[in-house]
Amino acid sequence: MPPRDNRLTQLRKRAVRQPRTHMLWVHHRDTPADTQAKRDRLIAEGRAHPDDTFVHIRWKRPDET
Repeated sequence: MPPRDNRLTQLRKRAVRQPRTHMLWVHHRDTPADTQAKRDRLIAEGRAHPDDTFVHIRWKRPDET
């Protein structure tokens, strides 16, 4: 039977957080500052961490050229 992890080891394992990936829908007219503000807003709300990966998805409406 393998040895049981002690309480400290369990807490350390729980504290390790894997980086997540977040999709940022960015309008094609947004400036880099707008995109950075969206990223910072997610971090400030606690929905993301600075070490997470942010994927910028550019879009525009079909009626825009």
